[in-house]
Amino acid sequence: MHIPDGLMAPVVSLIGWIEFLVVFAAILLLSGKKIKEKNLPRVAILSAGIFVAQMLNFPIGGGTTGHLVGGALFAMICGPAIAIIGMTVVLLVQGLMFGDGGITALGLNAINMAIIAPLIGWGVYSLLNGLSAKKTVPGKAVKGIIVGAAAWASVFVAAAACAGELAVSYAVSSGTFGIAATVAVPAMLGVHAIIGVGEALISAGVMLYLWSVSPGSITTIDKRAKALPGWKGVLSGTTARAVTAILIVFALTLPLYFLYASQGRDGLEKTMQDAGTAGEKPLISTPFSYGQNYFSALFAGILGFLAVALGAAGILRLARMRTTRETGP
Repeated sequence: MHIPDGLMAPVVSLIGWIEFLVVFAAILLLSGKKIKEKNLPRVAILSAGIFVAQMLNFPIGGGTTGHLVGGALFAMICGPAIAIIGMTVVLLVQGLMFGDGGITALGLNAINMAIIAPLIGWGVYSLLNGLSAKKTVPGKAVKGIIVGAAAWASVFVAAAACAGELAVSYAVSSGTFGIAATVAVPAMLGVHAIIGVGEALISAGVMLYLWSVSPGSITTIDKRAKALPGWKGVLSGTTARAVTAILIVFALTLPLYFLYASQGRDGLEKTMQDAGTAGEKPLISTPFSYGQNYFSALFAGILGFLAVALGAAGILRLARMRTTRETGP
């Protein structure tokens, strides 16, 4: 769903950038009070984990692949404001370091995956969770269904937004940019309705696992959760084990990625193929790529993991420090 350079009409890309910057600035202003120093390592690791998860595509048939977006999962664990910040850092690192998504379209990509996906996921999760709690205490199966529905909705609505952007670009540019609605809407929604199933299964599995082994890590449902003790927590046994586990899973999954994903296209690429269009040459040359073999991809994953973790922690800390200075200790 990463929109490349040259696919969108300039005016649509500009509006996307403006909307994204306004929302992101508001989120930074409003989220400062919610950011606790002791939570920063955990949020940074979660952001980085979503980055490496997005590198791994899964097959959905017809030579098309999908990957975890992670916005809904992030929001259900940490809340929508923190999720928007973390997902934005993921997209920045993908675009600026690895050329995944165009710089001109970064605003639109952020709106779709860093704003719409977390907000829709959080909204559906909160609504369904509230409705089920009125009747009885939901069991694990019901919780899994609720999480899955929220994750699926987040991907489907984000894809619908992307399809709308493609259609508007096509209309305002008289066909020079974007993709006609008659192609973009059914192709994007059809593919991502299936991709959303993968998102739902992964998100439900992760949330059920966390509820079982570490319910305190889900700050949105446990306000008394004990988080890691500040930046010393980065070197603590809990955080070190989390980092090690993420990177081991990533390393073990890479062979399957090369076995299938090298032959497949993601949902937007498939839609662009159906429309007979392609993005232009990237606006800037990025210093790294995701790699064409196992060890280069492993290096890219580790490098991106570190960049996202440091970037997310830095932005969250700045937002927290600003709020602390304005309101006092």
